[in-house]
Amino acid sequence: MNKQDETDLIPEPNASKNIVQSAKDFMNGVLSPLKGKDMGQMVEEFTSEMTLVAEGLSEDQQKLSQENERLSAQQTELEQRMLDGFHDADVTADEMRKEIASLRSRLEKAEKLLQEKKEQKSKKADGITAMLRQATWLIAIGAGAWIIVTIINALT
Repeated sequence: MNKQDETDLIPEPNASKNIVQSAKDFMNGVLSPLKGKDMGQMVEEFTSEMTLVAEGLSEDQQKLSQENERLSAQQTELEQRMLDGFHDADVTADEMRKEIASLRSRLEKAEKLLQEKKEQKSKKADGITAMLRQATWLIAIGAGAWIIVTIINALT
């Protein structure tokens, strides 16, 4: 730092006197209107003004209390509606679960019946195929016997 900066940091004796004097002037300016009045009259004015302020605050507090009670009642009503809605939704969900379970069991029964019908059809088809196979063998045996008999008769 140079000399100029150092001298700026040290307050001058006149500057501190000026600050003290301006503070005294300010306090005198504030207190001067009060010095000329009677202290009893000032207390009476202060008391009446404070009473007026207290009454206003009391009214505001009553209004806020009423508003608080109204909002509390409204909130309670909304909570009750919401709980009723949740209950209704819960009951509806339970009914839907029961209905889904019923439909699921009906579907399973229908699938079983369909599977049984398919098995019966395949058994019938297997039965018919087996009969045709047996009939084919019988016809083949009969035809073979006829050919043998025809050959034996032709040779004799």
